[in-house]
Amino acid sequence: HANNARQISHSYPRHEATEKQSRAHVHNAVTATDNHQPPLPVRIALVSTATALATPSFPALGFLYLVLRVTIPDANLRNVMEGRWGALVSFTTWTLLPTLYHGAVASLILPCAIGNAIVAGGVYGVVDLACGGPSSTSSESLNKVLQTPWITGSGIGATVGYIAPNYLYGPVMEYIYTMEGMSQSIHYVMSFPYATEVSVATGAVAGMLLHPFLYYPMNGVKGLHWGYFSGAALAAVSAALFYVYYGREEVGLPVPEGSFIEPSKMGIVDSIVRYNNVSGEVETYSLNNEQYIGSSELCLEGRRIAEASCSFAKSGKVVFDDRVLAFVYNYWDANVKTRYPDHILNIKTEEDLQLTQNSMALTDASVAVILNNERYGTDQTGSTRTDNNKDMMQILTTIDELNSFNKGQKSLSLTFRYLEDVSVAIELLMIIKQSKQECLSINVKVPTLERFIHRRCPELTIYTSDEQYKDESVESQLRIANWKGPELSQAMNRWKNVHEQETYRTWESRA
Repeated sequence: HANNARQISHSYPRHEATEKQSRAHVHNAVTATDNHQPPLPVRIALVSTATALATPSFPALGFLYLVLRVTIPDANLRNVMEGRWGALVSFTTWTLLPTLYHGAVASLILPCAIGNAIVAGGVYGVVDLACGGPSSTSSESLNKVLQTPWITGSGIGATVGYIAPNYLYGPVMEYIYTMEGMSQSIHYVMSFPYATEVSVATGAVAGMLLHPFLYYPMNGVKGLHWGYFSGAALAAVSAALFYVYYGREEVGLPVPEGSFIEPSKMGIVDSIVRYNNVSGEVETYSLNNEQYIGSSELCLEGRRIAEASCSFAKSGKVVFDDRVLAFVYNYWDANVKTRYPDHILNIKTEEDLQLTQNSMALTDASVAVILNNERYGTDQTGSTRTDNNKDMMQILTTIDELNSFNKGQKSLSLTFRYLEDVSVAIELLMIIKQSKQECLSINVKVPTLERFIHRRCPELTIYTSDEQYKDESVESQLRIANWKGPELSQAMNRWKNVHEQETYRTWESRA
């Protein structure tokens, strides 16, 4: 009987172990067939992305904990705060928390979110492997630990609250935002009283709160493939991450007004209003891209940006084409300008843009007059038909009206009365250049024509060799327009009339 009793007593554990193995085998078979539980990499990604998304709220939790930590041990502070806890919670929820999720502040918190996500995902992966996964039946005690918010959630959160600030925030900020010396600064901040305690406590509370939200995405829904639920949850959290840190217009590190210009805006910042001889419209011409980029409203927008940057630069500071460098330069390290000189912008002043715009406007107008003369011809006396050039007069007037920086300068529309005479000299000059003849029968020399043109319209750019920007000169534009010019005798007659009138006006003026 004793031997039988010993055999029976030894058979029960083997039977129970066999039964547990059978249940685990059946559960694993069902899970393998069902595929409702996401794989480990997806579970780690869920923890990391959720932690990064919740990171802006951690300072609010830390603020509440710090107030409690300081208030509760002090009887006087407890009396002061009596009846005011509701206002404190309301301020944290409706004022502090939305501010932390604001675009500029969220951009500042981004390195912290990356550090928290790395630690949270890594620690969860280790815990998950140690416990055998969220649906493991090999050890009920380990599975219970993994499913308990105040054990796993708080434990992972507390670990994140200690490791990330002390070892990751500084290096991540230095790598992303080129903020040299940030690691030492973070260590200095964490050495303050209560700093590590507040960070660890905040992480523990945040981890415990996040744990229930991640229960179903981590375990899945039976009968539903993990991609339809857990995968959709991961996609939604990832989209929310992109929106919070990148997807909004106001997202970006806070920088002083005028200290940063987006590279995509440089085309309109260095731009002028210019007449397009191809389209026949007044358009915005980018000096950077050396091409027309749109309507004249773009130029006005660019002038406003340039004005703000010029005002900022007058204080002796520099303007960057990179927001991160502008932030670091203005709030952290002024020596960043010596390390990244290629990102410093040289903004043209209003006067420079005005001179360039006037030069191109008169050059384009003279080309348009010449092309109109070729298209519509001249009258019997050899003079140009002014009616054909009324449009050019209106164009110059329009440029004057759009240009708000011509204070104290002569109006372009008033200069137009010289352009018809100047265009006659340009026509003859271009014909002489094309025929490579320095002197004609009446002894008209190239220097004589050039002096006449520059005396009447000194802003004009005549030759390709004098161009500051591509194809801005009269010579280049006429070549592109495939201009042939009038007959030599006709050009000479026009110049003769202009020269006689000029001589008469000179003698009249002297008299």
